[in-house]
Formats: sequence, C-alpha cells, structure tokens
Amino acid sequence: MVGIPPTSYKPMEVASLIYKKLTSKLDESEKFALRKWLLASEENQAIYSNIETYFNNGGDISGLQKMDAHDAWDKVLRKHLARKKQNRSKHIIQSTYKYAAVLLLALMAGYAYWNYNFSPRTVANEIEDDGIVIVFDNGEKIQLSADKKQEQLLDKEGNKIGERNGNQLDYSGKENLGELVYNTLSVPNGRRFDIVLSDNSHVYLNAGSSLRYPVNFIPGQKRQVFLEGEAFFEVSKDKNHPFIVSSGNMDVEVLGTKFNVNAYPEEANINTVLVEGSVRLDTNETEDGIDSLVLLEPGHIAHWDTNSKTAETEEVDTDLYTSWMQGKLVLRGMKFKDIVKKLERHYGVSIENKNEELENRVFTATFDVETIEEVLNTFVAETDFDYLMEKNKITILE
Repeated sequence: MVGIPPTSYKPMEVASLIYKKLTSKLDESEKFALRKWLLASEENQAIYSNIETYFNNGGDISGLQKMDAHDAWDKVLRKHLARKKQNRSKHIIQSTYKYAAVLLLALMAGYAYWNYNFSPRTVANEIEDDGIVIVFDNGEKIQLSADKKQEQLLDKEGNKIGERNGNQLDYSGKENLGELVYNTLSVPNGRRFDIVLSDNSHVYLNAGSSLRYPVNFIPGQKRQVFLEGEAFFEVSKDKNHPFIVSSGNMDVEVLGTKFNVNAYPEEANINTVLVEGSVRLDTNETEDGIDSLVLLEPGHIAHWDTNSKTAETEEVDTDLYTSWMQGKLVLRGMKFKDIVKKLERHYGVSIENKNEELENRVFTATFDVETIEEVLNTFVAETDFDYLMEKNKITILE
C-alpha cells in the first residue's frame, strides 16, 4: 500500500510520533523513527506536512494520540489509490495528498459531519482574506470587525481572555487558565497586526502571517509559539521559562531579546535577524540527521535553507529587515519574481506576470507611502512594460 508506515510501525505509533514532534520534543530514537517513516515515501511527507500546516492554523490534533487511527489511515490511502486508478490528472492526485492529512485528522477525532466525504477544505481556506481572524482551540473562528477599534475577546464560556485596542490584541494581565489553550491569529495580505502575550512579550505580525500562541503560558513549561510568515518579537525576560518560536523545522530559543523571523512557506529560506540580546537556533533536522545549533549575535542574520538544510550567518543592517513595521517595503538586489510575492502581501493584491523576461530582472528600491500603482510605475520607468489593473488583480502583459 502506498504511503503506509514501515511494517515495524503501526499507524498509531506514527501518529503519536507526529503529535510529539509538533507539540513537544522527540528523543533521538523517536526522531530516527519518524525520519525513517518520512523518507519511505513522498505521500508520508505530504501527510506530515499538511498535518503540520493544519496544526499551525489552529487545528486540533489531539486525535493523533487519543484514538486508534488504523482504520482511518487505511481509508485515506484507499481513497487515494481509488482516485489514482481512475487515471485522473496529476493535479487531482496531488489534491488527494493535500487534503489527506485533514481528512485523517477528522476521522481520528470522530467528526461525524465528514462522513467520509472528501471535502477539499482546510482551516486556511475557510479564513476570509479581508479580515483579521482568530481561531480558538475548539476550532471556532471569529473575525475582528474592521469598524470596531475596541472590543473584548471571550472564550467559549464567555470569560474575557483578551481585548483589542486598535491594531493590537492584548492578553496580558489576564487570570491564569491553569491549562495550555492555544489561539491562532491570522493576518491577511495588505494588513499588519500585533499581539501582547500573557507574559507581556510583544509580537508584531507582518502581512500574510499567522501565529499560534497560548492564551496564557503555564508556570514550569516552556513559552512556545508557532509562526508562519514574518514577525518581530520583543520577548519579556524570564530565565526559568525560555521563549521558543517554531517555524517549520527551525526553533528560535531566547530568554529575553528583540529579533525578527521571516518564515513564509513559499520561500526557501527562514531568516532570523537579531536586534538585541541573544538567541539560539535549533534547526531540528539536517541532512545527516543531527540537530544543528546556531548562536546568533546582535546585528547578524541567520539564513536557514529549508532545501539544503544548512545555515549561514552574516552581519547586516537590522533596520533593513525590521522597516516593515513602519510600513516600508525594502527590496535589495531582488529578482522581480520574488518582488511580486512581497507586493502581493504588502498591498493585498493578486499579480499575474506574463512577461517572462521580467522574471529574473534584479531591482533595488525602498517604498514607503507609495500606492501599488506608483510602485509599478517605478518599475515601468526602469523596464518598459504594460499592465492592467482591475480592482485588486493586476496582470503584467507580455
């Protein structure tokens, strides 16, 4: 059967390894076992990747450790094989892989409404594109009103757990819940938002980013959050409780400091820039299977290549990497195809580039208060091209 764990592993054992990998820490033997299963097939890697995405978007993965997943696992894989036998297109097969993890989770958690229907929806897809969305630990979602600047955030029992003040969500000073309860805040393209966590640590989220964080940290446990996208952290000092930012296969561990993490999923590098204090990067996974530790000094950046699984550090002007908090868009020796992604996030637009010659042209520029039209016209002045703009969709012509 394609994608099934090696015979030495039962599906529930693999599910438990995945759960521990995402929520706590694996020991060396467990790391080896999970890595062996991941390397067994691309399907296994796809299932893990999408469970991780589901988890980082606020999905409940407790079913991975609580229930016997053997039947669910087989159903998912049989569903894939049945579709594959129908000689559907490669796109359909890849879609099967994409949603298998979510279906598996739903089956294991016992959600009756799935009823073994293959529904191509994920938490990320359900979140609206034009607002700030919070996903609670029970899967409930709320969208912060664009009209309200002051509002209270309530849990499922109606207890106040935070409050919104403009573009900031504040969890500080709230009564300890006594248990680790996670929320996920998702910021759409074209917006920025920030959070004050229960320990008074401040997190500034850039456009197109999401942060999974506890409503309050628990004494005696590490302070851990999960980032997808880009954020600047001002961490409150607490020598007894290290603060950990997890992004993909890299953890940034600190006691108290200021640093920026850029970990957009579509980019090959995870970049960490240290402004003040000290941080330790644990890459969790390298080609030889040995964890790599990198100590970063202030004024330096660490580039973690997610493909080659190698890390490099260099001294930089940190202002270039944190200027997004002032609304600036700084481009340094960047190919246009990569600039497009930044423009989409920064301005909340969709860009289709049909001009292949433009793709690899390199530009250096800084934008501040310019509109998207003014930015595009700046590029037009350097490289003559035409574009069409209809609402938030831009097409660059051949």
